[in-house]
Amino acid sequence: MNKNKFLILFILCCALPLLAAKVILELGWFTAGSSSQGKWLQQEIFLLEDASLQQNHWRIAVVAEHCEQLRCQQALHTVQQLYVGLGRKQNQVQTVFVGQALPAEYSLFHLHQSPAASQLQNQIVIVDQHGLALLSYPMPEQAEQMATTAKAIRADLMKLINYDRTSV
Repeated sequence: MNKNKFLILFILCCALPLLAAKVILELGWFTAGSSSQGKWLQQEIFLLEDASLQQNHWRIAVVAEHCEQLRCQQALHTVQQLYVGLGRKQNQVQTVFVGQALPAEYSLFHLHQSPAASQLQNQIVIVDQHGLALLSYPMPEQAEQMATTAKAIRADLMKLINYDRTSV
């Protein structure tokens, strides 16, 4: 193989993947952010205080002013079941209720009040260890939809826990 033929093959091997990536992006075949099931928040909202020194790196927060509504009670029950289902990974997660009054039967939750809660009313939010709200999930109206919401929260939370490198 002569020098010119090798140079042409080398340039083709380098340029072809770049050209393919450009075509895929231009034609809209790539959908960014499709691996997460929750809605990524577009602005920084620090919902909770910084907990960098604690063992809990992730917090699942149920945000509601008062929890007299049925869907809020269903959300609390679902998040509590989700927390129990984490098993040995429970030590990395904390359950939080952001609102005024927490019903007595949900003792796993920590009660917090936050001025930023008004932007995230009636949502379930995954919060990082610095208090930054990352992913939000609306509280469904029907109880049948709560199971799919719980699966989505669990899938996203497990990805975050597995890829978390802050303790390393």
